Amino acid sequence: MKKYLIVAAFTFFITAFVLLVLRGREDYWICKSGQWVKNGQPSYPKPIVSCGIMPTLPKSKEKCLELGGVWKKLGPDPWETCNFKAKDRGNVCYDSSECEGNCQVDLSKEELREGMRGKSWIRHGQCSVWVVELGCQGIVRDGKTSVICFD
Repeated sequence: MKKYLIVAAFTFFITAFVLLVLRGREDYWICKSGQWVKNGQPSYPKPIVSCGIMPTLPKSKEKCLELGGVWKKLGPDPWETCNFKAKDRGNVCYDSSECEGNCQVDLSKEELREGMRGKSWIRHGQCSVWVVELGCQGIVRDGKTSVICFD
């Protein structure tokens, strides 16, 4: 009887772990046929960016500045390019598809080190300030945060 209780308890904890951790998020926005649709009951407002359409940055300095962008050198590339402050900066997100830029999470230095070794976390984030942000940062995709480096 004692062996049966141990096996039953072990099975219960494994099942609870799978249901709570591995099943992923349930309450979020999903892009269907060009429209944001609720999946469950999201605790945050519908994304303001167009569903399924990634922003394109102007290729010329004149057009960039005309549209209110910033023209400067980004990263190691030898040329200048356009960047914009994201319209949805600071909004809560659970996936980068919900943002004009990326869905980011502030991570401590230790978490960044762990993330560069492959660790990930279940977290929500905030839409980035800029459409293009470089460096190593916590990025949320499908509710899971991992470290990705952009240059």
